[in-house]
Amino acid sequence: MPRLTVAGPAGKGFFSLAFLSIFLLLQLPARAQQETSGGEGDTLAISAEESATVVDSMAHDPHKAALYSALLPGLGQIYNKKYWKVPIIYVGFGTLVYFIDHNNRYYKDLKNGLIAANNDSINYTLKYFKYALSPEQMQNGKDIYKRWRDLSIILTGGFYVLQIIDATVDAYLFDWDVGEDISLHIEPGPVILPNGPPNTFGLRACLSF
Repeated sequence: MPRLTVAGPAGKGFFSLAFLSIFLLLQLPARAQQETSGGEGDTLAISAEESATVVDSMAHDPHKAALYSALLPGLGQIYNKKYWKVPIIYVGFGTLVYFIDHNNRYYKDLKNGLIAANNDSINYTLKYFKYALSPEQMQNGKDIYKRWRDLSIILTGGFYVLQIIDATVDAYLFDWDVGEDISLHIEPGPVILPNGPPNTFGLRACLSF
C-alpha cells in the first residue's frame, strides 16, 4: 500500500513549480513594457537631440545676416561670429569717408575761387592752396577733385554692398565643415599634348578631401 507522504511532497513541488511559472509569465509583459517604454524614451531623447542640432543649423539664416549688414555695417559679421571683420569694415568706411570729405572740401574751395575770379573779386583767397592759381588751373583742379569725390562715393557704396555679400556668404557657409583630411599631393604623371611626343612626363597636383 503506497504511502501518502510520498505523494504529498510531490504534489507540493508540482504546485510550487506551477505557481512559480505563472508568476514568471505574469512578470514578462510588465518587463517587456518597461523595456519598450525605456527604448522609446531613448529614441525620443535621441530624436530631440538630433532635432535640436537641425534647428540650430537651420536657425542661422543668411537672409538675417544680409538684413543686419544692410541696417548696420558689421552687424551681419557679428551675427556670423566673425568679430575680427568688424574693425576692418569700419576702417574701410572711415578711410573712404575721409577721402570723400577731403576731395569735397578741395572741390568747393576751387569752385568758390573760380566764381570769385570770374566776378573779378580780389577778396577771396583759397583755403587749401598756399599759392595763387589761375582760372584755368582752378577749373582743372575743380574737375579733378569732383571726379575723385564722386569716385570715392561710388567706392563707398561698393564697399557697403560688399560687406553685405560677405555676411551673406559667411552665413551660408556657417555650418560647412571643411574637414581635416584635405591634402595636396604632387606626383609625377604623364602629360598628354595634342602635337607633342607620346612619352612626355611632368608633375600633377592632386587635391584630396
